[in-house]
Amino acid sequence: MRASVLLRGVVDLLLLIVFVGMAVTGIGLYLAPSGRIADSIGWTFFGMDKDTLTNVHTYLGFIMIGLVGVHLAVGFRSMLVMLKSAFKSSKAKVMAGLIIPILLIAVGFQAFSAYTGEEETTYESYDSYYEESTNSTVYITGTMMKYYTVQELAKEFNVSTDALIEKLKEKGIEATPDEKLVEIEYKYDLDREEFKAMLEEIIAELRGENG
Repeated sequence: MRASVLLRGVVDLLLLIVFVGMAVTGIGLYLAPSGRIADSIGWTFFGMDKDTLTNVHTYLGFIMIGLVGVHLAVGFRSMLVMLKSAFKSSKAKVMAGLIIPILLIAVGFQAFSAYTGEEETTYESYDSYYEESTNSTVYITGTMMKYYTVQELAKEFNVSTDALIEKLKEKGIEATPDEKLVEIEYKYDLDREEFKAMLEEIIAELRGENG
């Protein structure tokens, strides 16, 4: 009996620690920008980048599965006794106690599906956009979007940096010559493909004016 009580206490403590870890990493993953932006700007959450958060969250999830299994094995009989006693005294409370966790799990699953769906849509749209953009006179690569500053982009296509900044300002985007494109994208919460199309349109316009 004493061993069982000690084991339950240890398991409960470990479950609490793992739960806190999963809550922290889960919040970090929810707040994290898309993978490409997170990598480009060196985004971290409590010193962990997005890949680390994902790995830690996954490993903690497997640990929790094992701990829950041990917890159920040790306290299964007690759980049955308590459920029978509660069911006899108040069936409505027991049903509510079962339904509420199921609803919370369902809502969480829907939120996770929506989040991952947005990530997949972003990458799919990138592929289709690449095919359309290869036929244009100006094409900005993904590498440029990740690493180029506004000045470097202007130099790449032989247009005026000041003119490019002015055109961006007309579209409601304040930028400086040394500011990276990915930083602007993240600051204004821009869709990467739409931002690329905007820059290509501006550069094509500027080159037409110079020509």
